Amino acid sequence: MGDMRYMLFIYKVRARLLLMLAVILLAACSDDTDSLPDDSDVLQIAAYSQDLTTPSQSAATRAVTVPSGYIPYEGSASIGVFMTPKTTEMTLISYEDKAWHSMVKVTPETQYYIYGYMPAYATCTINPNTSFGNGAVLTFKDVPSVMSEDFSVITGVLQLQPDNAGNAVQEGTLKAGTFAYMGKASGQNFVDLMFDHLYGALNIELKVADKYNALRTIKLKELRLRTVVNGTPSKSKTNVTVTLNKTEGETPISNVVYQPTGEDVGDLSFFQSATGEELTTSYKPFMGHFMPDGITTFVVTSVYDVYDKNVTTEHPDGNLIRKDCTVENTLELYDLFDRQTVTKRGYKYTIKLTVMPTYLYMLSDPDLDNPTAVVSN
Repeated sequence: MGDMRYMLFIYKVRARLLLMLAVILLAACSDDTDSLPDDSDVLQIAAYSQDLTTPSQSAATRAVTVPSGYIPYEGSASIGVFMTPKTTEMTLISYEDKAWHSMVKVTPETQYYIYGYMPAYATCTINPNTSFGNGAVLTFKDVPSVMSEDFSVITGVLQLQPDNAGNAVQEGTLKAGTFAYMGKASGQNFVDLMFDHLYGALNIELKVADKYNALRTIKLKELRLRTVVNGTPSKSKTNVTVTLNKTEGETPISNVVYQPTGEDVGDLSFFQSATGEELTTSYKPFMGHFMPDGITTFVVTSVYDVYDKNVTTEHPDGNLIRKDCTVENTLELYDLFDRQTVTKRGYKYTIKLTVMPTYLYMLSDPDLDNPTAVVSN
């Protein structure tokens, strides 16, 4: 099984104006003590990202030149934005009800350099890389070493122009290493944002063996990950320093420094379901993200409930035979991926696991109700 290059995210940002309440809240987030000018405007956003499963451009019609394999992005992660040099305070772009909601305010005829990251709950400070026109240094403190969200930074900005109807004209070339944005009049502020990954991704694909599936129903309740560096457990949190340069076409990330902090990592959860996600005989993917510096081993813990197939009105899922069955798999990188002994930033590692009894054909009661997960070829 070979490792796959985890392609860059591209986020196209353009969305509806917020209610007046959001505008008032934004003013409180500004580092200016006075009220924002009356002609300030909300930076409007939408989002696009690479489809990791089937890269395609067919989902959007536009004249913006972007790398192939990107589609509209809709996710739960929020975006934190710095509108430098006017402010070095983070402003939130959230995603709710299948729409992006921007609290970023823009003043006309004001030169900005836009930097940012996702998810927005990460604690981040920003400093100029000599000047904000030349780049920035983002410093993240106590980032969880395992996350359910993709941990990324903005690596490119493309300002869009409105048409006569006030809609963004989808034209131009989105390039990495460009961060400049000029504030426009109300209703004319549209921008595309490109993101790149700071963590690696672990894609666990789970299914149930055919003959076992005929006898039992498996509902996955949690996936936990513990990472190991040459036999030493990773720390639970990481301080990350990212240096960005103005490059206009090449990646602006000149350096990423990971500094482990906190306690030795336990099992950090990247998937949870109170009722359980039913597994079938087809692989179902579950994605987590992890601090990638020097990782040699994944320890994946699966927690699921086991039901029999005696479906009744009272028990539509069958009878609960075993609750919170826990299976731990230790997965060495060198055993699974060709010519890769440590993980890398921006790579996705896919591992297929099959849930089955230890001895499928014996089907003794303890064996049947205590299934394991084995690596699939």
